[in-house]
Amino acid sequence: MLSIATLWSSSIYQNGDIGLKIDLPTESRVSSTSKSPPFCMISSSNPSNIWHLRLERGINPNAKTANELLNVPQDDYFSDHQAVIENRSMFAGAVEGWLHAIEQRGAENPLVIVRFALPIDGDQFILATGRFLRSSWDTNTETILNCMQSIRPLDPVKLVRDKLKGLENSTTILSSLNKDILKPLIGFQEWRRIQSNEEDIGYALVQVSTGNIEEVEIRDGQEDLAKTGIIVTVRSRLLPNEATGVVIDSFGRYWVSWDGKESRWSNRVTRWLEKAKATESETGIRNRPEIGSPKSRIIVIQQDLTSDIIKPPFKGLAEDPWLPRAFVWVLGPLLASGDHDSTYIWMTYENSNEQQIIATRTDSLHADDNGNWTIETHVGEGEVILWSTFDSQGSLLKQVQKDGAIVTGTTPETLRAIWEPKNLW
Repeated sequence: MLSIATLWSSSIYQNGDIGLKIDLPTESRVSSTSKSPPFCMISSSNPSNIWHLRLERGINPNAKTANELLNVPQDDYFSDHQAVIENRSMFAGAVEGWLHAIEQRGAENPLVIVRFALPIDGDQFILATGRFLRSSWDTNTETILNCMQSIRPLDPVKLVRDKLKGLENSTTILSSLNKDILKPLIGFQEWRRIQSNEEDIGYALVQVSTGNIEEVEIRDGQEDLAKTGIIVTVRSRLLPNEATGVVIDSFGRYWVSWDGKESRWSNRVTRWLEKAKATESETGIRNRPEIGSPKSRIIVIQQDLTSDIIKPPFKGLAEDPWLPRAFVWVLGPLLASGDHDSTYIWMTYENSNEQQIIATRTDSLHADDNGNWTIETHVGEGEVILWSTFDSQGSLLKQVQKDGAIVTGTTPETLRAIWEPKNLW
């Protein structure tokens, strides 16, 4: 997906392992996570204003108050070399916690250590810890305290129940796939306008047709091949920086069988400027489960076609419920007839940020009063990365990407008027 300038002033991040939701400040990101022990690190994304905040969950078997958790007696050495600058009650929503901050003495730019403890049900607590140079703390005090106060503890039992329901929803829709279910997608066509900072930077076309696995790579003599599934074809053209003039063209074809249990795709990306160009390709295969091997396997091959270099193949297990790559582009029409106040959780292949992983993807649906509905998408324990709004038929109205790009449904006439004068239509 595109990665442009930050659009949102803040975004909500949920971590089920720690059991919390939190509002991320502007110019911040989740830089690391861990399931065991459960913690995450929120970091500044501004290189000229660096800070880090660690969030973790711990046990509190003696049911100590937040004050007792943080105010541990120190010996004389620590008392002589540090000063308490914060030691008070602080609420996160309706839950009372305790804020404790010390400044370590003896340096030109002293270190400030800030901790905020929040007791939660089940004899546990959430602890937020930050270490700052004094100058950084003075600059970011309000931002960090607001971030800490936005912590909302989550019920771990409800989290498990919601996750199981999300997995069940995905399993239900995937297990029911057949030709009759996918047939309404055939003929779907959607033009998409791509903008950043209110400027046009590209466009795309998404189409759905019947096809054979062999037709992922277009060759002569394929006319008589049996149509064993659908093919989603995606064409896009981007001019992310008009000053450089570099154009990025992408052409991808994503096949999935009628029952959704087998898939293959091919995507080719070409960057060009006048006569200079460089092309990369990605080919992925997910095989059908077999007797004795109930889990599908996925193999992805990436190749630099300009230098003819093939990267080591990516291999993994495509565990159920598995979201085929083809469906990523047509979730709108695929889910249009279902419940628009539900959540789907599935496994899928991700190659964003030049990283290849098999990840858990969560798509949370929310209906509005106008007959439209929105999907909030996040991968793993990460924050929401996509907000996609559709009409009742599943056509894209608007998609906002976390890093700033805005994609809207449009017409070829609108796009032609924008791009033909630039000789890029």
